[in-house]
Amino acid sequence: MRKNSAYLLFVLTFILSVCGCDRDGLNPNDYQEPGISGTITFDGQLPPLDSLKDLRIVAVPYYPVDTTFAELFDKIVNKGIIPFSEGFSGKAVSNGSLPYQMDVKPQTYHYVAVVQLYGANFLQDWRVVSVYGYTTADPKPKPVVVKEGAVTDNINFFVDFYSVPVQPFNHP
Repeated sequence: MRKNSAYLLFVLTFILSVCGCDRDGLNPNDYQEPGISGTITFDGQLPPLDSLKDLRIVAVPYYPVDTTFAELFDKIVNKGIIPFSEGFSGKAVSNGSLPYQMDVKPQTYHYVAVVQLYGANFLQDWRVVSVYGYTTADPKPKPVVVKEGAVTDNINFFVDFYSVPVQPFNHP
């Protein structure tokens, strides 16, 4: 009896692994890390290299008003509340575009922005250079919803280093 049970278990496992996964879309290799993707378009000339020390995307799950960048930095680095992309200042090109993809946890991000480190003080010399959904006619950012197992596409940014959006945080 024990031999038959082991044989039956082997046969069922084999059938499920061979037939069930690929046909029904249940293949665990098909899982996609949740995230955002799009293009960053640079309008005009880049600033001098000494004021383009770093350039990243941040995805904030709330609107960061009445806070300092140092407080945001703590939530980015120490607490992991605010995800950030890899740096891409070395890939930026005047009047060019740069595709990106960034892994983030599934949730709603109310403020997704491109930020620039422009000076030597890593805790204070940051500024927002583009906000997703921001226009001069409607300066409110658009929220970005990221779902489990999916990448939210077309989160595009337009960066003009000489005409930046209103800064959301206080400077000490």
